[in-house]
Amino acid sequence: MEVIKKYKQQLLFHLILNLTVAVFVTYASYYHIPVFSLKDFGFYFGHFLALQFSVFGFLYFLTINKYIFRICFPVLFVLFSGIAFWVYTQDIGISQGIIQVSLETRMDIALDLISLPFICYLFASVVAVYFILTYYNRQKTDPLKSPLLLLAIIGAASFSFVESYRYGTFNRRLPYNVLVSAREYFGQNNLALKSIDKNVKAETDSLNVIFILGESVRADHLQLNGYPRNTNPLLSKRKNILSFPNAYTPLTYTAISVPQILTNASLSDDYSKAKYSLIDVLNHAHIATNWIGNQTPEKSYEIFIDQSQYKKIVDPLHSELSFQKDYDEKLLPIFKECFRPYQNQFTTIHMMGSHWWYETRYPESFRKFRPVIRSKHVASNTAEEMINSYDNTIVYLDYFINEVIAFVEKQNSNTVLIYLADHGEILGEDNQWLHAQNSKASENPALLIWYSDGFEKKYGGIVANLKSRQNNKTDLDFFFNSIIYFYKIQGIPYDRKKVIF
Repeated sequence: MEVIKKYKQQLLFHLILNLTVAVFVTYASYYHIPVFSLKDFGFYFGHFLALQFSVFGFLYFLTINKYIFRICFPVLFVLFSGIAFWVYTQDIGISQGIIQVSLETRMDIALDLISLPFICYLFASVVAVYFILTYYNRQKTDPLKSPLLLLAIIGAASFSFVESYRYGTFNRRLPYNVLVSAREYFGQNNLALKSIDKNVKAETDSLNVIFILGESVRADHLQLNGYPRNTNPLLSKRKNILSFPNAYTPLTYTAISVPQILTNASLSDDYSKAKYSLIDVLNHAHIATNWIGNQTPEKSYEIFIDQSQYKKIVDPLHSELSFQKDYDEKLLPIFKECFRPYQNQFTTIHMMGSHWWYETRYPESFRKFRPVIRSKHVASNTAEEMINSYDNTIVYLDYFINEVIAFVEKQNSNTVLIYLADHGEILGEDNQWLHAQNSKASENPALLIWYSDGFEKKYGGIVANLKSRQNNKTDLDFFFNSIIYFYKIQGIPYDRKKVIF
């Protein structure tokens, strides 16, 4: 009792400090999470408390030196509060791409975002800082001799422990995601690229390649590959479309799969040697390159976007962590504007696809299979609900690809469309879900190829080759090598054995 009495003021101060930080900053990361039951609420409330406990540890060490606390805390608190406002009101998931957009947006555009509610929120945070500092100045106990010091050490250490056990548990929540994303933005890209000889050239003429880069779509959930559900009601009726059911990659998350697809790296590459960027090669071969994306760029593949001659990211402020993310169909009008049917062109369309949380990836009209998931907490959904929602994203994908084809086939062009998912998705195998885990289910991505009548007329032999290789195991190494061969690019080495054309 004497100990509690002695440190009562300090205990109250840290309780108030952490409640203030929780309300103004930390809880914003949980505000939009869909929960369905008391069990869901309990899970995320426990997650929130664990996160705040780790924050408490760092806050405590910040209070040890009065000068550091008086200078750093007001600046950090107001900054994080300002960021949390947008997370609260717009469900913005903080990522490296968000940091980039924030720092590189023109000042006049940024000023348009300042509103009365935003100003009021910042004013409230400043008032909170004033009261926190006033209370702090009354503290007389030595933080280094307080029993709270041991709790602070445990709290701060819990961050490293939890992150080493499951990366992203805390790093994807405020306030940590701001620091992690800023580090990624200012950090160097580890992908070293080879310089390209100016004599590189393409010997094809008017060849249009549309590369739809999908997300988390597994091959065995396509009706085209024998899946019993009608997940491809439109594409299954089309001619000139081929599906490759045995595509393979061991790289089961976007950050490592996309750089492999768009370079001459092998599936087992350690990237100790510099690689050729496919986009850079195409540029040097005077092939027009476009990148239209609905994913907030990550550092690992941002270089390919930057190298593209035309680039457009839709809804850049909402990442895959947001529950208000625009649907992929927003990419369609942009594609139609930049498509040039009678020239050498390579267009990448990067979809959000079937990325978790599935219910934010398609409109209500595509909710064909029911019941669907209702909670962000995977364990609170049944296997039937998870698979139904996932399959609905495939039905929406079917619509999206069909829309692209329907537009292109009217152009009488020499065009090939390649749809390739960066990896598959785990749907309950071995009691696992989603991806970025060791599972054969996530190593079998969907691969589709459609060709125009004009292309078949000009390249009948290539079409025959494609048909003969449909059921072969197709490593994703094929992509770089096949595109180089396809455009007949001279001056760049490639592995002819990997070419599927």
